[in-house]
Amino acid sequence: MTLKQLKAFLVLARVLNYANAADELCLSQSALSLTIKALEEELGGKLFKRTTRLVNLTHEGHALIPYARKLLANWEDMEKDVKQRFQLHRGNLNIASMPFATHSVLPGVLQAFSKQYPNINFSIHDVPNEKIIENIQDGLFEIGICFEPPLRHAVTFQSLFKEDFVAIVPKDHVLAQHKTISMAELCSYPFVTLQKPSIVRHVIDQCCQKHQLLLDLKVECHQISSLSHFVALGMGVTAIPRHFQPLIDLQQCVVIEISEGNVQLNLGIMYKTDTALSNISNQFIELITHYPFSTHC
Repeated sequence: MTLKQLKAFLVLARVLNYANAADELCLSQSALSLTIKALEEELGGKLFKRTTRLVNLTHEGHALIPYARKLLANWEDMEKDVKQRFQLHRGNLNIASMPFATHSVLPGVLQAFSKQYPNINFSIHDVPNEKIIENIQDGLFEIGICFEPPLRHAVTFQSLFKEDFVAIVPKDHVLAQHKTISMAELCSYPFVTLQKPSIVRHVIDQCCQKHQLLLDLKVECHQISSLSHFVALGMGVTAIPRHFQPLIDLQQCVVIEISEGNVQLNLGIMYKTDTALSNISNQFIELITHYPFSTHC
């Protein structure tokens, strides 16, 4: 059963005249007859009783009308919905994002995207950095925002900017008057940081290993937004990605540049290689890869 057959059936059922139905459908009468005949053969019986002068519906023809109308309406709704999605007049954008990016990177990007496409909705899923590549490979999400993984298979990573770290210390800390500090010196003080296997924790652990330091870990937690609260209470010092700096409470904490031993992590957008992305995802990738991220916060 085809859309063409359903349309022909409904028009003929309404006008009950082959000549008038053919004119309305812009078909010849013979083409209309063949279309109705093919539909009847597919369904297994007559839909119309035709005499020399009259065309009437059979009982089966009457029964088909509500189903045909519903199928046609569903088709038209589907066609309208897909066209609107292609034109970005509607739709939902699902993004897997590491919590750091959700807090400090995505808000401005989503605001810019929303201004261009106001009818698009967003679903942001906080996913640990090391899990994003797995979720993209498994097809759970089309796109993810994360630090570049050391190894990747069947995914594409487009760099957005290089992220380094800044130090956060309590306002009354001995380091608070310093303009710069080395990562090794920072790690020699009581520390608050994220739990493993966070990429932030990995950076701290690597620094300690390099300088043969035993980290005096006072507090470890899951959310980077919690670190400054523990620092403000004097629980320890920490290092955070630079783009998180504007979210720090500067009434209780001091931000210090890290001059030596700092790292450069590529933050970017990831998507599955050799897989057709939705139009919404393609447009989002286009916008975020040209977004003017600030390198100094």
